[in-house]
Amino acid sequence: MFENSLGMKLRGAYLSMHRAFQAHFAHDGITADQFVVLSLLTAEDGLIQRELVRQTSSDANTITALLRILERDGLIRRVRHETDGRARCVFLTERGRRLQRKLERSADSLHRTLQAAVAPGDLPVLLRSLEQINATMERLRPKAKRPSAVTNEETAL
Repeated sequence: MFENSLGMKLRGAYLSMHRAFQAHFAHDGITADQFVVLSLLTAEDGLIQRELVRQTSSDANTITALLRILERDGLIRRVRHETDGRARCVFLTERGRRLQRKLERSADSLHRTLQAAVAPGDLPVLLRSLEQINATMERLRPKAKRPSAVTNEETAL
């Protein structure tokens, strides 16, 4: 049955978890997705936006919109990459770093509750399975087509 399929069980688990974290962070004016980005930057400050897209398993438009909000709120700053003018590096501000630490401490009980929902011996198997599902589904996703470069001759026409 469809409602008992692996896809629906994963969807239900993810949405339940996401809603719990959304509600938890709401009083600080932060979304669960914003917390993820702040946490990734805590681990590796100066990531380029493309890497944030990859690490969050999100799409570029979503991350761009999210970063605009975080930048507007003074939690991050974006700087052009020194060798690739198209890329932007994302850094936490001191305010963003303080907020992330506060949120991480406050969410600790939620993380413990989430982990306790899985038997300790099952956790490594579950994590490997989720990684395998992610990798398999990513391979099936069509790659975005990039517009071909326009030559100088073509622009002169």
